[in-house]
Amino acid sequence: MCRLLLALCLSLSTVLFTHAQAQDDGLPSLDTLRAGIQEKLPGVQLQSVAETPVDGLFEIIVDGGIYYVDASGDYLIEGSLVELSSRANLTEARLGSLHTDLLSDYDERDMLIYEPDEPSERSITVFTDISCGYCRRLHADIDTLLDAGVRVRYLLFPRAGLDSQGHQALESVWCAEDPLEAMTVAKAGGQVPEASCDNPIEQHVALAQQVGLRGTPLIYTDTGERIPGYREPAELARSVLDSEPVAR
Repeated sequence: MCRLLLALCLSLSTVLFTHAQAQDDGLPSLDTLRAGIQEKLPGVQLQSVAETPVDGLFEIIVDGGIYYVDASGDYLIEGSLVELSSRANLTEARLGSLHTDLLSDYDERDMLIYEPDEPSERSITVFTDISCGYCRRLHADIDTLLDAGVRVRYLLFPRAGLDSQGHQALESVWCAEDPLEAMTVAKAGGQVPEASCDNPIEQHVALAQQVGLRGTPLIYTDTGERIPGYREPAELARSVLDSEPVAR
């Protein structure tokens, strides 16, 4: 909460300053702003520069993360942009949409996917680990999601790092004769026979770094919502089914 308030205060002070500046000088073009930021941050690859709903405040995307700059490009803000009237976290919503597009291009053959009994187009994508308590809690109620017609797509993220015991445990799950059953056994505290094979775990970790994962579970719905942490499965299913998926 303190960090959020700090971000809001910084945002407000920057907006007031840049609004006054804009009245005198006019706002720069996005190309001009990009060039100025790139000059101040050599070696940093800007993925995009865009306007925000706040006059004089601009969004920049670097390595999948969202930051904000003022119209001069002299001040950078790290934090969430929140619309106070609706309490909507605009930064999280934007990140969710960006990352959902990224995940939609990932090959499902390199995921562990739990399918409902009836074919469904609706899904969530979850970065998960066996040792994560909230990951286990979500998986224990996975039938709630499947019964509602929501596919659950797992990406494997060993929190202790690559080459850790957690990494080996996830590899054993992936390489099991029945990986879906092995994941259920492992998340219930059971033992999965150790196994090794070609697997996509390193790619999953790289993808997690690209989206700025800070903990598991990290959940993305196909509506573009990004959920950093646990959400009760029945509520999660309602959130998905009551909304439209992101257009592809």
